[in-house]
Amino acid sequence: MDEPASARAKLNEFLVVNQNIEPCLASGRGAEVRDEQGRAYIDLEAGPGVASVGHCHPKVVQAIKDQADRLLQVPGRYHSVRTMSLAQRISDLAGGRLRRTFFANSGAESADGAIKCSLKHAANSGKKGFGIIALEHGFHGRLSLPLALTGIAKQKRGMGPYGTFPGVVHAPAPYCYRCPLKLDPGKCGTACADVVEDMLQTRVPGEAAVMIAEPILGVGGVIVPPDDYWPKVQAICKRHRITLVMDEVFAGFGRTGYDFAHQHYGLEPDIVTFAKAIGGGVPLGGFIGTEELGTAFEPGDHFTTYGAKNQIGIAAGHAVLDILRDEALKDRAREQGAVFLEGLRSLQKRFPVVGDVRGRGLMIGFELVRDPGRTPAPDLAKALEREVLKRGALISTTGAYGNVLRITPPLVIESGQVERAIRIIGDALAAVNV
Repeated sequence: MDEPASARAKLNEFLVVNQNIEPCLASGRGAEVRDEQGRAYIDLEAGPGVASVGHCHPKVVQAIKDQADRLLQVPGRYHSVRTMSLAQRISDLAGGRLRRTFFANSGAESADGAIKCSLKHAANSGKKGFGIIALEHGFHGRLSLPLALTGIAKQKRGMGPYGTFPGVVHAPAPYCYRCPLKLDPGKCGTACADVVEDMLQTRVPGEAAVMIAEPILGVGGVIVPPDDYWPKVQAICKRHRITLVMDEVFAGFGRTGYDFAHQHYGLEPDIVTFAKAIGGGVPLGGFIGTEELGTAFEPGDHFTTYGAKNQIGIAAGHAVLDILRDEALKDRAREQGAVFLEGLRSLQKRFPVVGDVRGRGLMIGFELVRDPGRTPAPDLAKALEREVLKRGALISTTGAYGNVLRITPPLVIESGQVERAIRIIGDALAAVNV
């Protein structure tokens, strides 16, 4: 439906107030989308992070069509072999130690369920407190508990008590470019980990039951922890019998060059949450835990109408895993991510407003600043976003200060599209760098 801009603006009045902007997108293939007028854009957002195997991948589309002819929804409490086999495949990707999956509909539901499961396990194992540790700059969703876990204040403004939850405390993020402890970059990561240990004596109510965090912080600004940070935090959690939950909703399924981003650090989390990419564009998420965590619930403790029962999502999930394997997309993420990082670092040398470039695989961010003091430049970031759009690419701003441009394209992005995207960003920087 090709509506003029004025008509589209009128239609938008029927939606709850939102942040959506022009253009209206109508179709997509691979790493490209088109608007209602047929103009093409390189998609550097992927949904964000949803369309990892590309828009309308033929195998995902066919899997959805085939499943729609058989069964859309498993009714009630009954089994589905397709659901159970998808759980097994996710366990295999995670290395086998994580064995039991609960399927949900979204990342927020996945985080919520993982915390619920962790607290039930804490009660079962005789913990004398139910403290929950999360990270500043972390993001876990916009439902009440996930929002309480989120460490970005602007996400909670004007919400009153919504987005608060008893026992939640936030540790400093290993944000080395803006070290919260004001230390030299080489020392920041380990020091932030030490704070987690200190918090157990000062800020966590009773005993800490669970810690949840993204291995690489996405919405917080693509914050990549130093190599020594997560192993040290994991050791603290093991020493104090704290369930460690890795939120892989954004970073999982090949995006960073590994099946899961926590594998960069050699971690063995107790629970991993996932969503976005696994559905290939269809809502699907969940969490997977060890045998001990995965048997903490009693029957009926946790349930969702869709999730494991939604056979369209489950079929899409199987197709996504097939594509990731058959097209070696985690390898492509590493290769094309390296090209992006090299190109952006070349732009950083030309444009001092690019204060930092960071990322792993195809999860990349670059931060815009005003001066050598690293003053965040959110207005400049928004202007750059608009200029990139004018030139034929989709990119988004993120981070607690609104000054990080995030690049998370479909993993099927081609070399020519990467090169063109870097040129577009360079031209846009030249246009806004006044």
